Amino acid sequence: MKRTGIYNTKLSEVVAKMGHGDMILIGDVGCPFPRHELTTTIDLAVTENIPVVNDVLRVVLEELEVEQYIVSEETKSVSPATYAQFRETIDGFQNKGNALIENVIPHVEMKDLWLNGSLKGEEVKAFVRTGERTPFSYIILVAGVNF
Repeated sequence: MKRTGIYNTKLSEVVAKMGHGDMILIGDVGCPFPRHELTTTIDLAVTENIPVVNDVLRVVLEELEVEQYIVSEETKSVSPATYAQFRETIDGFQNKGNALIENVIPHVEMKDLWLNGSLKGEEVKAFVRTGERTPFSYIILVAGVNF
């Protein structure tokens, strides 16, 4: 039996396969799934707010080297408490001693990235849906390297 880390086998496998520049979206229950096979989809939603995005974010950050994250302008403006939680969690993790780079884009671009990015050659490797029921509660992590 695994003692620590990610217990969900599909999520653990996706994280283990991620390389420099690969992306993983962790999103709320309202996020639509990509409709193609290039992005692995993982549905962790159990019921309302179980789990929430920040819980999954924290666990993924414990195993994945990240150099950058992407949030939407709407996450910051419509759901500032969620954005603050993301920042608090992220600020506890650093890539090779450097602060993680924040990239803020409009919701429309963010949604297009997670739905169609892989079709356009962008390395959106995984889409993870949670039970979070907060508007615009999603984040993309961009994998870094630890050397």
